Amino acid sequence: MGFWEASRAFAGVGSAFRGPVQEHIEATIRAELMPEQLEVVNESHGRQSDESHFHVRVVSEAFEGLSPLARHRKVSRLFTDEDGALKFHSLRITAQTPSGWARDSVVPSAPRCTGKGDGRGKVTDTSSL
Repeated sequence: MGFWEASRAFAGVGSAFRGPVQEHIEATIRAELMPEQLEVVNESHGRQSDESHFHVRVVSEAFEGLSPLARHRKVSRLFTDEDGALKFHSLRITAQTPSGWARDSVVPSAPRCTGKGDGRGKVTDTSSL
């Protein structure tokens, strides 16, 4: 089993739970970036219903000509408030152009979360999305 399949299994992809935060992330990226491929994985540590940690894998022509940092910023800005703060705790982003994904479809492993300040057990306030 490769990394992506393992992370999906760990995160419960395929389970019945799909919360409003995940749905918001998917809808926003589809509308703004028109991706060829999109996968959003709830990597929240405690209960999935916490909806605090997500990994987005997005492949879009909207990233053509952009550096990896610029692609990351393009995605993260979709989910930050006017002060630049995320409306949930963690967003891990894998953003590629279609040609880049065809050459290298490796998804880096998630760093270990220390849990400091992540509000485990707190459900993300969906009214702020």
